[in-house]
Amino acid sequence: KDVTKKNNKTTVRVNLVSPRSFIGRCSQAEPMKRTTSNSGNKTRKAAKAAQSVKAKKPGATPSTELQNDKSYIGRRVSKKFDGAIYSGTVTKFIPRHRLWAIKYDDSDGEEMDWNDLSNAMDLHDGKSNNEAKKKKKSVTKVTPAQDEKLKPARALKPSTSSATDFALKFRVIRRIYPSDGSESYSNEHIVGEYATQEQANEAAWNEMNNTCQFEDWGKDQFAGRAPPYSSADAPCEMTADDHEFVDIHVVDISKEKANKKRQLKVTKSSKPPAKIKSSVGKKEIDSPKLSARKFGKTSQPIIVDGNLFARNPCRIIGGTSRHPSEYPNYHKAVGSFGFLIQRLSDRNYAMRALCLDGYGARYNTYKKGSKYISVVWYPPTNLNDHAKDKTIVDGCHLDLIDPDDGRTYLTGFNLESAIVNAGEPVKCLFLNGAESNPGSAISANDIARAISKCNDSLQCVSLTECKLNAALTDALSSCSNLRGMIVENCQIWGRGSDRPTDALLSDVLRSCPDLRWCYVKSSLFGTECWNALAAEDVCPGLEVLWVDAPMHTEERVNTARGDHDTIRSALKVRANTLKLCMINPDDKNKSRHMIGGVKKTDRLNGRARTEEEKHARRMIQNSGGGSYLNTV
Repeated sequence: KDVTKKNNKTTVRVNLVSPRSFIGRCSQAEPMKRTTSNSGNKTRKAAKAAQSVKAKKPGATPSTELQNDKSYIGRRVSKKFDGAIYSGTVTKFIPRHRLWAIKYDDSDGEEMDWNDLSNAMDLHDGKSNNEAKKKKKSVTKVTPAQDEKLKPARALKPSTSSATDFALKFRVIRRIYPSDGSESYSNEHIVGEYATQEQANEAAWNEMNNTCQFEDWGKDQFAGRAPPYSSADAPCEMTADDHEFVDIHVVDISKEKANKKRQLKVTKSSKPPAKIKSSVGKKEIDSPKLSARKFGKTSQPIIVDGNLFARNPCRIIGGTSRHPSEYPNYHKAVGSFGFLIQRLSDRNYAMRALCLDGYGARYNTYKKGSKYISVVWYPPTNLNDHAKDKTIVDGCHLDLIDPDDGRTYLTGFNLESAIVNAGEPVKCLFLNGAESNPGSAISANDIARAISKCNDSLQCVSLTECKLNAALTDALSSCSNLRGMIVENCQIWGRGSDRPTDALLSDVLRSCPDLRWCYVKSSLFGTECWNALAAEDVCPGLEVLWVDAPMHTEERVNTARGDHDTIRSALKVRANTLKLCMINPDDKNKSRHMIGGVKKTDRLNGRARTEEEKHARRMIQNSGGGSYLNTV
């Protein structure tokens, strides 16, 4: 099941964190790709489908659900963002995912499912969801038939009144996967859930007849047969141009749940993989032999702990323990979505180990595909060791991610409850806001309040794909005992004085004299931050500085933000304290500035764009692409 972005006019591969790009997103994990077909093949099949529809009698016309869905185009909606209400218009309906595209009056946009659209229409009409269900008032009149059609598809209820008979016991699934056998992606869509096997079989048959991959042959070949139905069974001449196969099958819901329950039980009882022995023990750290601490890249093997999160359930309420196979690319090891979250978690615990226990910081890299580098950290202790540590509130957890659409279950209320009821002062707060996915609800103000609840005890904070506003940076500035900070791919939020700035982030650096780990992957890190670090009394004990904030202009790419002489000066005065320094890493994960290096190791000015790159940039800008990236 695809997860959509705010703007899908262009496909942008970007280093994000939650499953969507689960769809094409993550440089760190094998992405879950959108299903696309050869354009010529699609045109041919569409033409055949149109002809077949014209040939049908009026009594055999397809369902009017599509027409009902499209009837909401032009409808006015409203949505609340950080306490303010913004209004917009429904501009488009996307049948494949059953989503409605919204364009707000301030030119921003997003896509909504039916539940979100219904709430947005209710809010615009000035009534609550309960009032909407009772009174059914709206600016645009909706017929009962339309309202019923827009609800998630369900089978007709049987005539008996027995509650047991009403139970939906069977699910029809449509699965799409590449025809080349690569299994590089596999997208599943729930067609519907039904009370009886007969209803489910009938729905599967209808779905097969309405799917273009089965056109001209499926009805004859599968006549009299119960599902499953696979387009891979088509005659060779029918599949020559197909880049994707479609399977349609029926699942017994109760058996599926029982099987998943058994798998999860086995997974939870599994033992963690053997831990790589650290090059320096805790006793050595407590002794004067601090030179034994090691930093930088290592050649240690990369270990995938596929059962890490199932073995150590999230302690924040709202999460759901699932077998890791329910998440994308489970069988692809380092290319799985679960391993993406594992790497983020291990990085958080590597920060904790350095800041609280005095360990060094080691990492390795691997390459997925032809271009993108992923980083793996090696914490001496990780979630396996701290699952019950009451001083840690860990919201960077697979249990908090919806495997279907990548949104997070994390809310402000649940986060605050975890901190208040922790039982001990919270020293570490790790959050993944999954902001790149529609439906993720936790706000910047929610996180700011949570940080304030920690008071002076907070020593490590990690914010990945969270909303970031001025209140949140102010909350970080108030953490005078902060030793470690990670800000990665956070979406800049707010207007006017509520919007975070380079200057506000520099205040965090000036307000945290004990900062030892600073990892920032955000365009906020610029001139003011470098000016702060140029002062020797700011973060004098800083050991890890990882800044990934390149600036791309019409003429150049990967240029460091800020005055380059100031950057050189700031790094030079810290030559004796910085153990790991990475500035705007390139596609080989090499820093674009080496302290004390020769001239060729200073690449703060980036490089000039080629003419092809300039043309591609103009094309993206003209198409409106990259809008999400511009807010990160």
